[in-house]
Amino acid sequence: MKLSIYSRVRYVGSMNAKEQINLGDIGYIIEDYGDGNYEVEFSEPCGTTRALAVIAGDELELAEK
Repeated sequence: MKLSIYSRVRYVGSMNAKEQINLGDIGYIIEDYGDGNYEVEFSEPCGTTRALAVIAGDELELAEK
């Protein structure tokens, strides 16, 4: 299955201190820029957005529910 808008994804890139994204964090794709990059929203369990970042597709994998 390929990455698409609203896909649940796991971050598999290196730690991103600027965006506070860590290996294994789960987020949702909210935009596909068509160039291999995706805007991904990472949220706290309560639903508050923790990070919103543009991430290369090779740093993401589909996450099972």
